Amino acid sequence: MTGVVLAAGAGRRMGRPKLLLSVGGRPLLAWVVDLVERLPLDERVIVLGAEAPAIRVALFPSLPSGGEGGRAGWQVIVNEAWQEGMGSSLRRAAEVVEGGMLVFLGDMPWVPELAAREVLARAGDHPVAPSYGGQRGFPVYLPPSLRPELLRLSGDRGARDLLAGCEVIPWSDPGVIRDVDGMEHLQRPSPFGEEIERAQA
Repeated sequence: MTGVVLAAGAGRRMGRPKLLLSVGGRPLLAWVVDLVERLPLDERVIVLGAEAPAIRVALFPSLPSGGEGGRAGWQVIVNEAWQEGMGSSLRRAAEVVEGGMLVFLGDMPWVPELAAREVLARAGDHPVAPSYGGQRGFPVYLPPSLRPELLRLSGDRGARDLLAGCEVIPWSDPGVIRDVDGMEHLQRPSPFGEEIERAQA
């Protein structure tokens, strides 16, 4: 099983690299990377794009400038077609991952570890994802059988059209659907502040 973090978007509305904004005193993306590192996965892949140079320096400093490679169990790849949207990043991941994928988004730092582990425990022949309030969230498990379709993806719809038979796990924590699209999402009071502080302790 491979954990895949999609972190190729530009985050233009933030006015600066969104994935490096501070959440609980650390880069937003670092929380996602840490979560994936805690899970019992065989491999870990992160797909970079618009902010690849800055993210390399901040989180993957041992990676040679301008190249692709691994660090501490990670394979770092670059989606040169990141402007096409999430579909292109999933396609890029499928090019290097032949087995099942547990897919995370780089701008979702509040995904509960227990939710990720539950999705992982149910991984099999069909897609699996947690949901909150009827909305499907992340991480999403994509079985190996979907790889041919993933290799044909384009645009910004991601794998949505491939998840008709997805097993949905109702979850009580909104972290499975909460992302960061604006500064207000970092500044507003939330139930996740204490969780972040505990993780830092």
